[in-house]
Amino acid sequence: MPQVAARGLGIIVGGPYSSGALVGGPNFEYAPATPEILAKVQAIKAIADRHGVTMKAAGLQFALAHPAVAAVIPGASRPGRIAEDRAALEAVVPKDFWRELRQAGLVQAEAPLPHGL
Repeated sequence: MPQVAARGLGIIVGGPYSSGALVGGPNFEYAPATPEILAKVQAIKAIADRHGVTMKAAGLQFALAHPAVAAVIPGASRPGRIAEDRAALEAVVPKDFWRELRQAGLVQAEAPLPHGL
């Protein structure tokens, strides 16, 4: 992705919820989630819950934080999900949430985070 940004191009992210794993589904990247992935999701959710952040807000806002990302396609499975996704985009996610994810090693050290963190 750094090469994409350096060339002035953009990427459209599909599946920002990791095929459903981030929002309670059983799959990650279109295959059954491994116990390691499920444990990581639970760790992220525990931090999100402490900060009052929904997993949808975390997933969408994380994906959009990278300068190479031009758009995100959440893949709403029914019309009501569109309103949920919009609310997730507009949700206020505290900087401390992102800092805690980084400190816990739940996002890569070089991954851009919202708020320029």
